[in-house]
Amino acid sequence: MIILKIWLLFFLLFNREVNSDSLDTQILEARQLFPFRSYKDVQLFHYTIPAQVTFATFQYKANGSFHCPSKTIAVYLQYGSYPVMSIQNSSYPDFFAVNRLFLHEITLQSDFVPVAINISNPLPGNWYAAAFLIDNSDRIAQKGLYTPCLSWLSSSMKYFAVHHVVNLGHDTEISQTVLVNQLYRFFAPDNSWITKIYLTDCTTKGKCPVVIRARQIGLPSANDSNTISVDCEFSDDCSLKIIPANNNWNYFSIENSMSHIVLFNLNIKTESCSDLLIERGMRGLPMDNISLNNASSTLCWPDIPLIRISLPTNLAFEYNLPPEQNDAYPFILNISNAKYTLTSFEVLPTVDIGGTLVLEVAVSPFMNLSQNNVSVSGCLSYAIRPDTEDVNCSNGRLLTANTTSWENRLATLYVPYPEAGIWYFRLEARCYDSNLTNTSLHLIPCELPKTPIFLRIRSTPCVSGHCGKYGTCFQYVSGGLIFSTCNCIAGWKGWGCTDGSTARPESELMLDVLLLTLSNLLFLPAVILSAYRKYFTEAFVYFATMTSSAFYHACDAEVYSFCLIRLNVLQFCDFYLAILSIWVTIIAMAKLPNSFQSFVHMAGAVGVALGVEYDRTGLWVFVLPTGIGLAILLTSWVTRCYKKHLCYPTRRIWLYCLLPGALLALSGLIIYAFFETKDNYSYVHSAWHATIALSVLFLLPKGKSKCKGSPEPASSCSYIRVGEIGCHDASQPVGTPYAHLLTPTP
Repeated sequence: MIILKIWLLFFLLFNREVNSDSLDTQILEARQLFPFRSYKDVQLFHYTIPAQVTFATFQYKANGSFHCPSKTIAVYLQYGSYPVMSIQNSSYPDFFAVNRLFLHEITLQSDFVPVAINISNPLPGNWYAAAFLIDNSDRIAQKGLYTPCLSWLSSSMKYFAVHHVVNLGHDTEISQTVLVNQLYRFFAPDNSWITKIYLTDCTTKGKCPVVIRARQIGLPSANDSNTISVDCEFSDDCSLKIIPANNNWNYFSIENSMSHIVLFNLNIKTESCSDLLIERGMRGLPMDNISLNNASSTLCWPDIPLIRISLPTNLAFEYNLPPEQNDAYPFILNISNAKYTLTSFEVLPTVDIGGTLVLEVAVSPFMNLSQNNVSVSGCLSYAIRPDTEDVNCSNGRLLTANTTSWENRLATLYVPYPEAGIWYFRLEARCYDSNLTNTSLHLIPCELPKTPIFLRIRSTPCVSGHCGKYGTCFQYVSGGLIFSTCNCIAGWKGWGCTDGSTARPESELMLDVLLLTLSNLLFLPAVILSAYRKYFTEAFVYFATMTSSAFYHACDAEVYSFCLIRLNVLQFCDFYLAILSIWVTIIAMAKLPNSFQSFVHMAGAVGVALGVEYDRTGLWVFVLPTGIGLAILLTSWVTRCYKKHLCYPTRRIWLYCLLPGALLALSGLIIYAFFETKDNYSYVHSAWHATIALSVLFLLPKGKSKCKGSPEPASSCSYIRVGEIGCHDASQPVGTPYAHLLTPTP
C-alpha cells in the first residue's frame, strides 16, 4: 500500500500541470462469505470504471469472528462478466471455451490485512469480482452446538482518470508538438474496417524518435498484450494499422524518446467497407470473387445481419437470420467459398452475462459431395473483428465442422458467462479431396461458389439448460446480479457436473440409500412392544416416525431417490415426529394421570410443531421439548417418592432399564452431534436411527392392565419376571409403592 501511495503521489506530481485529472474511489459494503461447494456459494461484487483510467487498484480486506482462526479467501476479478475459474481442480465439459481475458486472482486471510489488485490502463465499463472461502472441511456442524465462524469481505476501488486526451475525427491531419507523450482518441463508426495512423514531416533529422501505441476501447500500455505499437526511430514506415472497435472509442499514444520537443504532422485515416467497395468499383476490380490468399480479401467480407429474439426464460435469447417475406425464419445460410463471411451480435450487460453462450455450426446434409469434402471453420472474437492474418483464430475461439463423417458435420462451442458487448463470428468454407480426411492438406477448388450451413447462436442457463445426470441447473442472485450454475451430486464436479474424478460408485450410492431407509425398521420392535403394553398413542408415533424418516431419506438420496411427496414436507415430518417420539416416551415414563397425560400430549404436539416450523435444524427445537419432558418426569418421580416415602425408581429398574436406555440414547445423540461428516453420513446417521429406536425398548415402562375376574384381589395377580420381555421390579410384593410398575397377568 505504501508503494501504491508513493506511485500515485509521483503520478500526480508529474502531471500537476493538468488540472482536469482526478483520483476517485468506489466503496462496496462488506458481504458475508461462504465455503465454496459450487458457484452458487460465491459473492459477486460489481465495479464501474469510467473511460480514460490510467491506473486502478482493487483493495480487499476480510475480517472474521473474533473467536475463530483466520480463514483463506479467494477473489477472482474479471472484466465484462463474471469470472470463470476452475475450482477443486475440476475439468470443463467438452467444447467449452474458457480462456478469459483480463482475469485476475488473489488470496488473502480474514485478518484485517488488506490486499490489492493493481491494473494499469483497465478497460472502461463493468468489472466483476467473485469471492468465497477456501474450506476443505467435510464436517457437518450441527446448528446450535457450535458458535459459527463467519467471515466478511469489504472492497473498494480507487482509480486515476486522465482527461488530457486529444479528440480526433476518424479522418484527420493535424500538426503536433510532443515533449514527453500525448494521448489521442477517435470514434470509429459502425462500418469502419481499418484505421491507419502515420506521421509525416518530422522535424528531427532522419527517422522520427517516437513510439506509437494503439489499443481499442482502452488506453494503450507497453505491458498489455492487446496493445500494438511501432517504433518510428527503427522503422522505415512510421505508420500503424489497427482494426478499430466499431461504435466505440479507440486510443493511441505518441511517446517521445528524446529530451527535446518533436514536431510532426499526425494523420489518421479510417476506411469503411463501403468506401473500399466504391474504390474497387472505380478501378474496375471484381467485388465478389476474391481469393482468400489475396491481401485484398480483407476488403468487405459479406456481413450477415442477425436479429435478437428474447425468450421468456431468464438468461435465454437467440440470434436468427432476418425473416423472409412470409415472416418465416430461414434455416440455411449460404456462405462464400472464396472469402470470409462475417456476422456479429450483442450480449447485453447484467441480463445476458449469467448464462452460457452457445454457437452451433452444421454443414447442410443436402450438399452434393461427389467431388469434394467441405470444412467450415468459425472464429469467435470479442469486441474486435478477427484479423485476416489470424488464420488459425489464435486470438479468438475456434470451432470446425466438416463432411468427413456425420458426427463431424456439427460443431458446438460453449462460452460460459460471456462478456457484455459486441461479439464477431467469422466463417470460412474450404474444400478438400473427398478421399482424404486431413483437412489441412490438398485443398482444392470448391465445386460450388457457396456452401449451405446451419447457424444457431443462442444463450441458455448452465449447459443448454441442463447439468447432465449428476447435477441440477439453478439460477441465483448475488448482489443484485443473476447467474446460472450447476449443483452437482454423488461426488461429481465441474462446470457441467461432467468431471467424475471424485465420483462415488453406484454401489456405494445404493448402499447409502439402503442404510438410511432400512435402519428405520429398527423402530418396529418399539412399535410392537408399545402396542403390546397398550401404549397405542406411542405406538402410532413410533410407526409414523419410522415411515416418515424412511421416505424422507429415500427422497433426499442423491441418485437413487423416490419422493412420495415434496421433500420439504417429508423433512418437516421427519424432524417433527423424531422430537415427538422423544416427548411421548418421556411422558410415558412419567406415569401421569390419564387426564393430565392427554393434555401434556396435545401441548407437546402443538409446541413441537411450532418449534420445528420455526427452525427445524436448530438446537433448541430438540433441547426445549426434551428439557421440559425431563422436568415433568423428575417432578412425577419426586412426587411419588414423597408420597410413598420410598425411592423411585428402584435400583433394579435403574440398572436393567433406565441406564442401558439412557446410554443408547446418549450415544446416538453424541455421534449425531459430533461425528457426522459428508463421507460417513449414511453410516453415522443410520447408527443414530438404531440407537434411538433400540433405546425405546429399555425406557418404555410396563403398561397398566387389569386382572381377569373382579372378585379376586389385586394381590392374587401374578407378574411377569425380569427375564421376560420388558423391565420391572418383580421383587416387590403387590401393594408396595412399586406395584404400579408391575404388569399383572392371569
